[in-house]
Amino acid sequence: MSRSRLEFLGSLAGGLAHEIKNPLSTLKLTLQLLEEDMRKDDSALARRSLRKIEVLLREVSHMDEIVQNFLHFARGHDLKLVQTDLRELIMELLEFLGAEAKARNIELRFDYLGRLDNLVLDAGLLRQALLNLLKNALDAIDPTKGGEVIVRAFVRGDVAGIEVIDTGCGIAPANHERMFRPYFTTKKGGTGMGLPMVRRIVEEHGGQITFESEEGKGTRFLILLPVDPGKHDALQAMVAVDNRPGDQA
Repeated sequence: MSRSRLEFLGSLAGGLAHEIKNPLSTLKLTLQLLEEDMRKDDSALARRSLRKIEVLLREVSHMDEIVQNFLHFARGHDLKLVQTDLRELIMELLEFLGAEAKARNIELRFDYLGRLDNLVLDAGLLRQALLNLLKNALDAIDPTKGGEVIVRAFVRGDVAGIEVIDTGCGIAPANHERMFRPYFTTKKGGTGMGLPMVRRIVEEHGGQITFESEEGKGTRFLILLPVDPGKHDALQAMVAVDNRPGDQA
């Protein structure tokens, strides 16, 4: 499909999402006003009505989240490329998730190799992508058993790599081909837009993302990015070598 066709479909989808978002906002506001009125009434009928309103508010909020995620996905991003220290970015993320990991009996580890302070990328978007992968990794581990989440970063020539590895439940083989499809999710209450957004961010940087997983043992995501967005040839050459029979990325 041509770029102009994709841009047209993205614009069309974004307009449709906006048309849905407006009545959703009105519905949410009306329900909130009804909720305030019901809380002033202590009758049995008011209490029953309040419980129903609370259910409706949760569903409206969930729908609003789906539409908001879709809008971000449909529009794409205008990258704000700056020289970034990938090591520092990852360490900040792991520090941010440290308390949550500890509460879940999960050890966070970070290994790195090579110079990571001269990558040209959109730090905010890459942080969003990695945070999504890390949260998925934490969620994959049973807190009663504990486990590890390992982040590895490296630079080979003009290509940077980031691995996010967990020792969690793994992904069923039947779901492997669907993991990056919009709205596919195995999480209760999930929107199914997290991994598609991760892939979009990576590809907008001229990179690639792949994964391998085994049920009961864990999952490994690998992101490959050009150190400089203008150096796509180096990434393509590395991918070609890593995909040869008997080789592993």
